[in-house]
Formats: sequence, structure tokens, C-alpha cells
Amino acid sequence: ALLLALSAPAWAETMRVLESSPSARSTMDGNRQEFFVRFDRPVDHGGSRLLVLRDGEVVRSLAPRLGASPETLYAAAGSLPPGRYTLRWEARSRRDGTVTTGALDFDLR
Repeated sequence: ALLLALSAPAWAETMRVLESSPSARSTMDGNRQEFFVRFDRPVDHGGSRLLVLRDGEVVRSLAPRLGASPETLYAAAGSLPPGRYTLRWEARSRRDGTVTTGALDFDLR
């Protein structure tokens, strides 16, 4: 914990998630999946990533679209089979370089 406290500047603030698709514990339909997470400040698209996991294993590592809006990580995952998944993000703030991580579970039918 001390190492984490020392690695982030004292003025660094954690980015907050304002909206996502899928939303937590939702069910998605269809066979072509697109994901986004929108934050309260601009993100460094090149220094961020989205991961799709199933049973704790990464099934897709997605590079966010560089041309997405400044506050949004967006990526298309293509076709995924039905099941229970987790969308995990690692978002680097364009403002101060701090990384915010988070995850949400969703089902695909």
C-alpha cells in the first residue's frame, strides 16, 4: 500500500466512471459486441486497454479506438459466444498519467 501511495502524485485523482456499455450485471444480445467506458475526464487512449474475461481468463485484449471521444474508451470485440463475462479496464488519465482500473460483469445470450 505504501508503494502505491508513493507512486501516484499527491494531487492525482482517481477518474470516475460516468457510463458504460454494457452496464454492470446486464444481459447483452447479438453476436457482434462493442464496449465503452466513459469517464469524468480525458483518457490516454494509447496508454489504456479493455479486457474481456470469461471464467477469469482473458478472451480478448482490446486496444481502445484512438479516435474515440476524449473521455471514452471504446472498442469492438467482434463475435463472442453466449456466457458470463467480465469487462475490465485500465484507463490512463491524460491529465496526470494515473491509472484507474475497474471491472463489471455481464451476460451474453
